[in-house]
Amino acid sequence: MNFDYSETQQQIRSLVREFVINEVAPGAEHRDRTEEFDYGLWKKLGELGIIGINLPEEVGGSGGDFLSFNLAVEEISRVDLSLGVTLLVAEGAARIVLPEALESKPAWKDKYIRPIVRGEAFGAMGITEPEAGSDTANIQTYAVLDGDEWVINGSKAFITNAGLKNCLFVAAVLLTDRAKREFSVILVPTGTPGYTMEPKYRKMSWRSSDTRELHFDDCRVPAENLVGKRGEGRGRVVVAVFSKLRIVSGSSALGLHQGCIDESLKYAKERMAFGRPIGKNQYVQGMLCEMVLEAEMGRLLRDKAATLADQVKEGEVASMYLASLVKWFCCDAANRAAYSAVQIHGGLGIMDECPVSRYYRDARVWTIGDGTAEIQKLIVARELGL
Repeated sequence: MNFDYSETQQQIRSLVREFVINEVAPGAEHRDRTEEFDYGLWKKLGELGIIGINLPEEVGGSGGDFLSFNLAVEEISRVDLSLGVTLLVAEGAARIVLPEALESKPAWKDKYIRPIVRGEAFGAMGITEPEAGSDTANIQTYAVLDGDEWVINGSKAFITNAGLKNCLFVAAVLLTDRAKREFSVILVPTGTPGYTMEPKYRKMSWRSSDTRELHFDDCRVPAENLVGKRGEGRGRVVVAVFSKLRIVSGSSALGLHQGCIDESLKYAKERMAFGRPIGKNQYVQGMLCEMVLEAEMGRLLRDKAATLADQVKEGEVASMYLASLVKWFCCDAANRAAYSAVQIHGGLGIMDECPVSRYYRDARVWTIGDGTAEIQKLIVARELGL
């Protein structure tokens, strides 16, 4: 069994790493402090072909493999998890509409997907609601078909990317039959009358990532904005897309984890205490070794899941079992790594100017967003027949 990345995968990782060092890292602290997104960085990601690594050439992508995209997200998240999250959500939103764009609605290629791939626009996914987080079956936002239009009413909460400039749409999971609890996915273009959003949340974590509450008040969109077939909503998004997206979430957590290792190793070699570098202290060595071990374990699990997911046809379900294992383990491990990184840095670790203080804050979200750690365990338990 060959555990080496292919030559192409190594080239992609090197390309992204160089971009991260030269372009992303220098302004990461400033973006976190000001809570501002850098649209110039997004444009450069598009120009480098990073956004569309795993999207087909028919929509402007590179047609590369899924693992390569995960490696790119991991590298970006080593220094700026907010940018990594923006990327994985925008790519995931494009992936929701991809099957239609390739098969029955070719106009969607130019309208929705290519602008995202070029780094000129964004997409968002509207699933979570004030009373429906992990409990997606309790979604209350609904749409009624009135002639050739859907009329939408309800609210979505904690939605990433929706408030960014040039966010083209939110792919909303809605009730299209209340009695049958039938869920469908409908695209709501930004600027549609009746579609409004609150000012962005002030957050502890992911500060330069845009997160908002959305409202739909008699919002009308064309009937053709239905994604897939009526009633496919939970299977289309919550299962098919998330069976891949949660692997990418794990990759972003791996990136943060590696960032904690990088900063802690550097500090352990430079910081002097009792006449020698603190890295000579066995307790510090133990923390660093545990961080490295869990990062290596996470990569092996992620690489397996991503490689197998590549064998699944677009729009079909990859292994939720493996995706949940990746999401659960990598995100939990990132939190442990961030805790150890702050501990190694001591008092400096809680200062805003120290990168690990940001990593500590950013890591915390990943045991909640995109499916809580507890939900991942339930999925794994179900796969075990429990």
